[in-house]
Amino acid sequence: MEGEVEIKCDADELFEIGSGKKAHTVPNLSPDKVSKLDLHEGEWGDHGSIKVWTYVTEGKVETFKEKVTIDEENKTIHLTVVEGHCLDLYKSYNIIYQIIPKGETNVLKITIEYEKRNEDVPPPQKYMDFIIDLVKDLDAKLVMA
Repeated sequence: MEGEVEIKCDADELFEIGSGKKAHTVPNLSPDKVSKLDLHEGEWGDHGSIKVWTYVTEGKVETFKEKVTIDEENKTIHLTVVEGHCLDLYKSYNIIYQIIPKGETNVLKITIEYEKRNEDVPPPQKYMDFIIDLVKDLDAKLVMA
C-alpha cells in the first residue's frame, strides 16, 4: 500500500524527525495524534534503535514498537514493527518513508508492507490515513516554526 504527501517544510528536518534524531518532538508538535514516544533501545536517531509510540487512531489509543533502519543517502527510513496493536491483525508490518525532491517542493512517499493474519483482515487503510494526517500536521507546524 502506498501514499504520498507533498511537504513544504524543510525536508532534512522532517527526515530527522522520521529517522529518530528529533522524533521526541512529535508529541509536542502533534499531541492530539501522538501522546507519548519512548526510546526503548539505542540512541535517538541511531540505526537499529527501538522506539515505542503511543498514538490515537479512530478514537482508540494504540501502541507501536518499531526498529528503525536509516538510509541517509536515499533519504529513506524503514520501520519494522516488533510489537503493537497492528500485529493483532498483521503477521508482519513495515513502514517505509522516502523523501523525494520534486522541484520547489518535496514529496514524502509512504509504503506500508504487510501480511494479513487471515483473509478477513482489511488492508491497513486506517494506519495509512493516520500517517498521512500526522505528516500533514507536522509539515504545517514545521513551516510555521
